[in-house]
Parts: sequence; structure tokens; C-alpha cells
Amino acid sequence: MGSSVRAWLSARADSYGRVVAAIGLTTPFLVLALSRYLDGTSVTSLPGLYAGLVFCGYYVLILLLLVTVLFALTAFSVRLAVAACGTLVAAALAYFVLDAIVYRVYRFHVDAFWMEYTFTSFSGIGISGSLVAIGLGILAGVATLEWFLFRLAKRLRNRRGFVAGVVALALLAFAASQALHVIAYDRNDSRFTNITFHLPFYYPITSHRHARKYAGVLPMIAESAVSDRGGTAARLLYPARDAEGCVPAPRRPNVVMIVLESWRFDTLNDTVSPHMQAFARKSSVFDNHFSSGNSTPSGVFSLFYGIHPTYWGSVKANSAAIDNPVLIDVLKANGYTFGIFADSHFDRHKIKETVFRGIDVHETFAGSSADAKDRDLTHQLAEFAARESAAETPFFAFAFYKSTHFSYYYPKESARFTPAHKLNIALASRDEDATPFVNDYKNSVSYVDGLVGDLLSRLEAQGILGNTIVLITSDHGEEFNDNKANYWGHTSNFTGFQTRVPLIVFVPWREPRHVSEVTAHVDIPPTLLAEGLGCGLNVSDYSNGRNLFGPLDAERPVVVSSYVNHAVIVGEDVYSVYPMYVQRYKLWDVKQKGGDTRTDMMRHAMEEMHRFYGESRETGN
Repeated sequence: MGSSVRAWLSARADSYGRVVAAIGLTTPFLVLALSRYLDGTSVTSLPGLYAGLVFCGYYVLILLLLVTVLFALTAFSVRLAVAACGTLVAAALAYFVLDAIVYRVYRFHVDAFWMEYTFTSFSGIGISGSLVAIGLGILAGVATLEWFLFRLAKRLRNRRGFVAGVVALALLAFAASQALHVIAYDRNDSRFTNITFHLPFYYPITSHRHARKYAGVLPMIAESAVSDRGGTAARLLYPARDAEGCVPAPRRPNVVMIVLESWRFDTLNDTVSPHMQAFARKSSVFDNHFSSGNSTPSGVFSLFYGIHPTYWGSVKANSAAIDNPVLIDVLKANGYTFGIFADSHFDRHKIKETVFRGIDVHETFAGSSADAKDRDLTHQLAEFAARESAAETPFFAFAFYKSTHFSYYYPKESARFTPAHKLNIALASRDEDATPFVNDYKNSVSYVDGLVGDLLSRLEAQGILGNTIVLITSDHGEEFNDNKANYWGHTSNFTGFQTRVPLIVFVPWREPRHVSEVTAHVDIPPTLLAEGLGCGLNVSDYSNGRNLFGPLDAERPVVVSSYVNHAVIVGEDVYSVYPMYVQRYKLWDVKQKGGDTRTDMMRHAMEEMHRFYGESRETGN
């Protein structure tokens, strides 16, 4: 019995070793295919070395992990296991070869959304019969190559030593590449970070703490003064043209942007937020407004850049070259002073370096809890506004209120809604009664509502409000098991509970109104520049949005993002995009399957998500 078990295990160990050896033999071809994404980066440079380490480490390790799982699942048959793993390796290599071709031509990576669009509209993306033939030829060629490499792996004399070398090389290359990236990311060295967003499925490690600790080890990595925009591969071109259309601006009203963390769309009312609701009656209220995601970085990013959150990674990689969003640059050029008040890890999220570069961010507030700090934040902002107004200097003020983030903060004496008891949301289940959570949350919203009301009253009493545009919104929504699917908080799906947020826009010279058309955070910068400063810039040169006081589309796709993926919302349907599949569900019910995708909306979304990628300006494009 024992000898037969050993023989069974030995046969499978030998076959698994053959699979790993075949991956090792495939690695040079994998590196060659992946190098096609690096047009413009010299392979002999330090960034080129980093890329090579990524190819031999990150991608090879992923392939090893996948074949290990697949082999374990099919190990009851040695032939089946080897065949399945061989098919997987061939498919992976073929994908990278084909994706590199597609990326260089269309500047899209081949994911499930792209494939669905391709199969529903060949003509829409320009795929011809010859391109299909080339693709089939590549598949056949790669399949033949892998058949040969698997046979060669079987004949290797010292296969065990070769396999050990493959695994050791992959581990060392992975560790070295990620160490390089951690420091380069922290220092905004775009020679390294810009590579990330050309590579498919690449999610490198970032660690602010370790970057600070070990930054001196690699002094050759430093903040780049400019971004490498050479070559012909896709480059971020933001803005598409220099923003010179409104300096000096015809008018310079003050701007106050108030953002409540995790503010649900349905808590703007007389019961929960009476002060903001009263202010809304004097303003334009957008009843069908979407944040740009279900996380803080995505939501704040589009508020200032006016472009879809899918550009967030590329902007971070090129932050030194971009300097700041067009909105901030134009405000600076027009003599605005800035009062940025936020205690929300903006440094860790890279918001300070991409949105407020060269601008002081006030992050120190009196008090030990979020509610106390928010009260002091309100006081500091009001003092800033009064000071700048007295100096007759136009100002831009930004307030980020944190009390409404879980664990929901407010002074006990201010509680207006009674939670049954304090619960740990991490331990909640789909059968949990959400009332205690919701009431706890409403108390925090009600508390911040009082602070905002106080701020607005002070601005009005000092005569500042009459020359000030005020926006009140949120970075994202908050869910409380609304579909009984055990989703709580945010970052977990793209339903309306996590992406729909209030938006109040007060413009002194505009009459109050309610707007029912779909609007999004990308609309904020063009609205401020056109409506506020009277800029004559072409909106499409710097934004995916439109002026909220101009013509609005009856329907439009809304692009939203999380920390790990993105989605397109069209009407009542959500299409959550993962590398190899699209999850469909209804906007207000994650358990209900969404409808079929519409080709026109898909095409529009894809074009907008890639409009600011192109060849470098030096090429004349």
C-alpha cells in the first residue's frame, strides 16, 4: 500500500516538475512578449532592468501559482493535468502577444469589457478579417511552441535543478522589482511608475512606511522633474492642450467645496440634514448624481481632475509632470489663495501630490476624535475665509469632513436617532437588522450638518456668501445591507447605495432648481471653470465631463472605480469590469442580473476612458 502511494505521488511530482520546467523555458518568450509594452524605455536603463525583473518575477510567479492550482485540481490524471497546464501556459503567452498588439494599436488592454464590445461590434472598433486571421495564426504558433517546450522539458537531464532555479529566480526577481517600485512610487519617479499602467494585470506593492525607511538604499530613485513621454506607446496626455483660455478670468468668485465622507444620497432631507436641505432650496440640486467611485481616492480624484477615475493610476505615475489638475492651475494663475482642510490620509493616498502639489494641506485639528477635529476644521475654514475676504483676495476652500466615516462620530449629546446598541459592522450578517447602524450613521450626518450650517451662516453674516460658489457633496456613498446581500459600508460594489451621492451647487447669480439628468463628479471642474470663472477652454481638452449649467445628456455612461476594478453604469444597469469577466447587476439590487450591454454606450465609455492617452506632444499628435 505504501509503495503504491509513493509511486502515485512520485509520478505526479515528476509531471509537475515538467510543467514548472516548461514555464522556465517559456519565460524568455514571455519576456519578449511583455517587452512590447515598453516602447520608449531602454532595456539597458534602470527602469528597463526593473521591467525585466517584473516580467521574470511577478508574471512568472502568477503563472506558477495558476498552474499549481490547476495541477492540484486535475492531478487524478497525469495526462489531463499536464495537458490542462500546457493549455493554460499557451493561453497566457498568446494573450500577452495579442494584447500587446491590441494595446499598441488601440491603447486598450484586452479585458472582458473590450472582448464583449469586440464581439458585439467588430466594425465599431475596426477589426478586420485580416486581423482575426493574424490572431488565429498567433494562437496556432504559440500552441505549437508550447507543445515543443513541454516535450523539451520532459527531456531535461537535470530537471530538478532547473526547476529550483526557475522558482528561485522568480522569487528573487519579484522581491527586487517590488522593492524598487515601493521607493519609486513614494518618490514619484515616473520612469518606474509609468511602466505600471502599460502592463496588463500588474498590481505592484506600495508601502509608504517602508519607502520612508529604506529610501536611502536606492539613491538613484528620485522624484522626476518630467515624465518620459517618448516613444509611440500610449502616454497620458492631460490636458490634451495647454490651459490658456481663461487667464485672466472674467470674474473671480470665491469657491468653497465641502465634502462629507460616505454621505448617502437619501440622507439629504429635513429630518437628517435640515441645514444643508435649507441651503439646497437656494441652490441647484442634482437629484441623480454619481460619485466617481466607492472609495475616497476615486471620488476625490475626479472632483478635481474632471476625468474618469480609470486615469487615477496614470496620473499618480505622472504627477511630477502634470503638477496639478487644470482646475487648480487656473485658480493659481488667477491669484486665488487656497485653504485645504482635511485629515484623511491624503498623503498616503497620493492626493496631496497629485491634486495639491505645492499647496499647504491643513491636517492638524484640535481634539482627539473625528467629531472634535471636524468642529475645529469648521472654525479654521471660517477664519481663513474671513481673512482672505478682508484682504479682497479670491480664495478656494476645501473641507473634508471625516465624522461620517465608519465608526460614525458625534458627541453623545447631539444624538437625534437612537441606535439599539453599538454593533461591529465587520461581524454583521445578511440577516442583521440594519436600523442600529443606520441610526448611528444618521447621527454623524446630522452632527456634520450642524457644522456645515454654522459655516454657511458665518459666511453669510460676513457678506462672503454673495460672491461665493458653494458645492456640497461626498466622495462616495454608504451601504447598510440594503439588498440583504451582506454588503456594508463601501468599496464592495457599485450599486447606487455606494455610488449615488448628494450634490448641491450654490451659484449666487443662478436661480434655485432641481436637475433630474444623470450627472457625475467629472462635471465639477468644467462647471467651476466655465460657470465660475467664465473660462473659454474647450471642455474636451481637459475633462470627460460637462458644465452642469449647460446642455446635459438625456443618458450617458458613468464610469466609477474602486481600489481594484472599475465599472460602467448605464441607466439602471451596472457592468463591473474584471480582467476576464463582466459582472452585471442592477443599480439598486446587486442580487438581480443586469441587462445586456448597449454597443453605443460601451463605445462611448471606452472612448472616454482612453481619450487622454496618445502619442507624445512632440510627435505632433
